[in-house]
Amino acid sequence: MIDQRYITFLILTKTKSYTKTAKKLFITQPAVTQQVKSLEKELQLKLVEYHQPHLKITERGEKLASFVNNITNQQAEFINYLKNPDLQKEIVFGATKSVAIFMVPKVIEDFSNNFDKINCVVTNTEKILNMIDNGKLDFAILEGNFNKNNYSYHSMQKERFICVANANNRLTQLHEVNISQLLNQTLILREKGSGTRCILYNWLKSLNLSFNDFNKLISFNEPTGIIELVKNDVGISFMYESLASKELANGNLREINLTGLDIFRTMNLVYSRNNYFSKYFNQLFQS
Repeated sequence: MIDQRYITFLILTKTKSYTKTAKKLFITQPAVTQQVKSLEKELQLKLVEYHQPHLKITERGEKLASFVNNITNQQAEFINYLKNPDLQKEIVFGATKSVAIFMVPKVIEDFSNNFDKINCVVTNTEKILNMIDNGKLDFAILEGNFNKNNYSYHSMQKERFICVANANNRLTQLHEVNISQLLNQTLILREKGSGTRCILYNWLKSLNLSFNDFNKLISFNEPTGIIELVKNDVGISFMYESLASKELANGNLREINLTGLDIFRTMNLVYSRNNYFSKYFNQLFQS
């Protein structure tokens, strides 16, 4: 359905090489060059700049590639839907690890009445956005930052971001704690690419601080594992209140009342822009 020249250009933006693009498409390198030049002439846009030995995609070229990628992914999905309207209804969505613990079980429960097959991919924000870009997810539930110009999204609920420690940690007994009082603690944080790590990084940066200002650092990619470490008084951590709600309620964890930590983050339903099924996604969460 979409002009082959656009597909050729899209592959070129990923390979950054006329030769590699030609090999992927089983055509000659001059044919790739001709298609791209033809597209530039028709659109009257400069899409590619070549400064030997480097090929650079222009800003407008990157925007066009993003649009073509989106349309290509949706085209395959929509054609499959037209061909198999009575096939078992299947949905594939993503969620960040924190969200997977306190939100996804309820989402799957609600979906079970609408879909015969449900597949939830749990990983960090960076990887999930990449999967949306490549058409591998119908949508995702994210708590991390994302470029709102590149995706469509629907706000779901707000979550409070807090600092937690073992109930016996002396800092939990104080009415207010200054960030400087926290720096002699062991900080347990999520892996690179996670939304909660990014939030903490930006907050510390606003105070001219970094992770390295803490006494010790432990990086762990599982929220439940982090909670266990904090329960065992290995260190302190930052997380969404809902994630720690059970342990806070039973007294295994306590919040550290940190001065200046007044952060709320919105959980968002995120999907590719202009998605054909976007109205359906929103209806699922509004019902």
